[in-house]
This record gives sequence, structure tokens and C-alpha cells, in this order.
Amino acid sequence: MAVGALFIIAIAISSVNSYYIFTIPEQNTQIDLAETQRKIDSIESTLSSLNEELSTVLDNSELLNTLNRTTLSEIVALENKFTLQTDALTRNLTQTREFLQNSLTEVQDDNEEILSTISKLSASIEEMISTIGMISSNLDALSENVQQLEEKVSRTSAQTPIDVYEMASKSVVVIRTDQGQGSGFMYSIDSKITTNLIVTNWHVVEGASEIEVEFYDKSRSNAIIVGEDAYSDIAVIRVSTPPVDSIPLQLGNSSNLYIGQQLVAIGNPLGLTQSLSSGFVSQVNRQIEIDDVPIIIPVLQIDLTIAPGSSGGPLFDLSANVVGITNAGTDAGFNFAVPSNIVNRVAPSLIEQGHYDHPLFGFYAVPLTPEDIQSTNIVNVNITQTGLMVVDVTPGLPAGNAGLTAGMETEDEEGNVGYIAVDIIIAIDDIQVIDWSDWSGYVAEFVSPSQTVTFTIWRSDEIIQLEVTATVRDQFVQ
Repeated sequence: MAVGALFIIAIAISSVNSYYIFTIPEQNTQIDLAETQRKIDSIESTLSSLNEELSTVLDNSELLNTLNRTTLSEIVALENKFTLQTDALTRNLTQTREFLQNSLTEVQDDNEEILSTISKLSASIEEMISTIGMISSNLDALSENVQQLEEKVSRTSAQTPIDVYEMASKSVVVIRTDQGQGSGFMYSIDSKITTNLIVTNWHVVEGASEIEVEFYDKSRSNAIIVGEDAYSDIAVIRVSTPPVDSIPLQLGNSSNLYIGQQLVAIGNPLGLTQSLSSGFVSQVNRQIEIDDVPIIIPVLQIDLTIAPGSSGGPLFDLSANVVGITNAGTDAGFNFAVPSNIVNRVAPSLIEQGHYDHPLFGFYAVPLTPEDIQSTNIVNVNITQTGLMVVDVTPGLPAGNAGLTAGMETEDEEGNVGYIAVDIIIAIDDIQVIDWSDWSGYVAEFVSPSQTVTFTIWRSDEIIQLEVTATVRDQFVQ
């Protein structure tokens, strides 16, 4: 601003000079002093105004310089403060970086130590797992030995047939109908609760219009049918007034029976009441056919005496547990009984709803043996092939709906009638199936209607699996 003021003054002086140059005439020109004086006064006034403005400008310039000095001082102070803070921050960052580097080095060292420790622990764990595996194997072997020992002790410490008779005979009854005679025993879903229920064979009471029960003390009571199932040859009847000491008998686990195990039967053969016979388990899961009895469940084969009149009576192990219902005798000496595990499935349903629903898949098959393969002339299977070869599938039933396929008739190279196997059932739910006993034993004890099972199928040298959901078999109608 001071420079601007000086510039204005220079212009004014230049104007005065120009005025004199252009307005003062030569020496011989008449001078108008009054006009000149007026102009001089005007110039002086202008100079005075300019001087005041210059003074103001100088004052403002001084103020500006003061402000600039103050601002510069503040800027310098701020720069110094910023420099100090930057230096402090740099020092902090440097210290932090050094700390982090040192910490990282320590962590790396710790990690190496940790990894080394983990490696040692892993080796120790693997050694422990191996040791546990050996211990587990030893425990399994020990458990098996203990189980065998327990079985031996049980056999040794079991009661004699006479002990079984004394404990159970009061719960065995004679059943007389207008169709014939048989046996039965007191039963309850909960063996601790005394009921008026009696279990017997279906064929003992089938078609009877009158049923009378005689107890051990010779007292008698009329009975009615609660429920019956022809396929398992089981029926439940009810009496009104049994003796107080004719208590329900306890069912055992027939799956634990072994060939050669001693058993006891109490019944009424040929009308000879309260008779005892003793024998052994000959075989399990037998398929049999009895005249007029459409039995489909597998049965126990036993070599003790089962004469007419004993059907429906209890079969005991030497702990006095009922392991079966005697239901058929043969002239050859081999007799049969319905397993207690089947009774345990069927009887509660007969009590609760009057019938029992068996599962149905809807196919027919024949078990394969080398003899059957040769005699039937099955042209596309190995002579050692086992399983159930499907020969018929009922349309609209579960097996057919799932895609099970029957074999086909053909001719061999010599023009003889032969058979082409398509589906051969070799397992159900991973249970191997060699013949019908394997099949029916599993299905009867573990499969119910609406239950889905897995068929493992040999199909043209390939192994496939079919998911099949059982339906309900129609109730038997004679």
C-alpha cells in the first residue's frame, strides 16, 4: 500500500509539472495570476488530501507489518511445535516398531517351542491311541472271556428241571375247547402285575365257540379270546378267576439260545396234565409247515417230547424263563416251538388291539444251493452263488414298486429249459441272507409295516441296493 501511495504522489507532481509546461506561456504572454493562484490552491488541496491518504496508508502499512510479524511469529511457533510433535511421534513410532520387532522375535521363538511341544504331544497322543487300541482289544477279548465264563457259570449254577417245575408248574394250564385240547400259561405284559391273561397257540383255540381253562388245583374257569394271530400261531385268552398263585411267567430272550442248551417243557400231552419233559435245542430259525397253520415265522427246533395236548405250553430254560411256546410235534422226535422274542412282539399287540400286523414286501424267491442251480438250470450264475433268487414279484406291492425284478425262463445252448436270474437277494439291512430262515428270522423279529429296509441285490454280476418300505400283510382268513 505504501508503494501505491508514492505512485499516486508521483502522478500528482507529474501533473503539476505538465500543467506548467502546457499552461505557462512564453515570456511575452500575459499571465493570469488569479487563475494560476486558484489552480495552485487546488493542487495544494489535492496534495494535502494525498498526504493524509499517505499518512493513513503508512499507518495501515505499519499495522500490516505488525500483523505480519505477529503472524510470522505464530507460524514459526506452530512450525516449531509441529516439528517437536513430529519428532516425538517419530520417536514413539521408532520405539513401537522396535518393540514389535522384539515381540515378534520372541513370539517366533515361542512358536518354535510350542510347535516342538505340539509335535511331542502328537507323538505321545498317537502312542496313547495305539496303547488304547491294544487295551480295547484286550478288553474285548477279556469281555468275551468273561461272557463265556458267565455262561459256563450260569450253566453250572442253573436250576435243575425239577426246580423249574416247582417254580413254574402252577402257572401252566389245560385248555379245552369244543374243537380239542391244548396247553397255555399265565402271562402279563408286565410280569410283576397279576392279570387274568393266558398265552397259547392260535391253533389250540382257532374256531372254538367254547373255551374252558383248568388250573393246577383242578379249578376251572371259562375263557374268551382277546386276540389271535395265525401267522405266528399265537393267541391270548382271558379267564375270570385264576388261582392267586397262578402268577404270570417271565419271558426270556430266545436269541440267546444256543444249540445243545438244555430246555424244559411243561404241558398236558394226551390229556396227562402237568407233565414235564426235558431235552435240548437242536436248531434255531427253522421254517416249518403245519397242517392248517399258515405259520410264517421261524421256530425253534427241539428234541424233547411234544405230544398232542402239549401245544401252547411253555418251554423253559433252566432259569425258569419262558423261551418259547411248544406248538408242534413229529413222529421223528424233532419238535418245534415259537420263540419267546416273537411272543414278546405279538402278544402285547393282541392284548391292545386284538391282532398283530405282519410286514409284507410282495415277492417270492427260492434259496440257491449248488444242487438247485444245477437242477433248475440257472444259466447265468456261478455254482457257488447263494441268496434268494427272485422268481415272482407282485405288481403294486412294495418290492415291485421299488424295482425288484423276477428272473426269466430261457433255453440253454442245447435247447433245454433254463432260467436267467435277474435279482438275487443276498442281504437285508446288512444281515446276510442265505436261505429263507435268515430272511424270515430277521423280518419276524425286527421289521414292522411302514418300516423301510435295505435289500442288497445281486443283479447281473453287479451289487445294488434297493430301499423298500414294507406294507401290512392281510389278516389270515380261513
